[in-house]
Amino acid sequence: MLTARTDAASAAASSTTADGSARIVHTDGYIEGCGAIIYYESIGSGPPLIVLHGGPGASHQYLLPHLLPLARHHRLVLLDERGSGRSQRLATSTGYTLEAMSCDVDAVRRALGYRQTDVLGHSFGGILAQDYTIRYATHVRRLILAGTGSSAARINQDFAAIKAGLAPELRSRIDALEAQGIIGPDGAQKPDYRKLADEAELPYEYVVRPPAWSEPADTIGWDVLNTMWGSKSDFHIDGNLTGFNFVPALGKLAIPTLVIAGDHDMPSRTTLEETHAALKNSRLVILEHCGHESYVDQPLAFFAAVTAFLED
Repeated sequence: MLTARTDAASAAASSTTADGSARIVHTDGYIEGCGAIIYYESIGSGPPLIVLHGGPGASHQYLLPHLLPLARHHRLVLLDERGSGRSQRLATSTGYTLEAMSCDVDAVRRALGYRQTDVLGHSFGGILAQDYTIRYATHVRRLILAGTGSSAARINQDFAAIKAGLAPELRSRIDALEAQGIIGPDGAQKPDYRKLADEAELPYEYVVRPPAWSEPADTIGWDVLNTMWGSKSDFHIDGNLTGFNFVPALGKLAIPTLVIAGDHDMPSRTTLEETHAALKNSRLVILEHCGHESYVDQPLAFFAAVTAFLED
């Protein structure tokens, strides 16, 4: 571990003060991963729960403060994947692979001294969580896959259905921009395209409501997104995730797994059932009136399902 910064008010374990109020441990720092320096943030105490964010190329910040209730009984370890958030950007995009990212996750586990940990992956983080668990199964106690899929073929079918269901005028504008190329000279998606893609995907992100407060701006790691997901469309995988298929390997795992998503999520029920069926020891929970950000749309139902699974 390179450095670690601890809040002075909570340097020790979580404790109860004289007036009955509780202090929650909060630390953050940097860990030497597998060729990349990885930023992590730890909140709470108790059994460790590593949390992997989506994207690829987002950061863990979009998961906060929403996941804080889990810190009452677990030590949340939220990391920024390589090329994302506060973690190191690489000089060459060849280092942005699932294998390297899984190695980084295990480096975090080792540096923090955990023999085993629970793992929660959301969206792309669920893809990474599956890859990590397949490679490092002995170090995973329980696995939570939130709003994700287990094969590129199924995910591509889901995004094709999302695109096919758009209003014809919106779909036509997206197709036209994709034909021209969606990446600008700065390596980011062109603003006009990003705006239309967000409009198309918003009904699947939230059903009840988006967050009721302004969240900090999240800088996207475009090199990661373009390399792994792809640079031709937001609705089809054409990067190095092309063709991934965890289904055969999942069948060899006996690790208890929770597959959870919203009934209006981006992954379809067919995609969720593919994952559920592949695993020997899994439960499938589909939350009603809920989109991709299930912990925002239906927080009580989400935390009830996750807590029951982790403490079963």
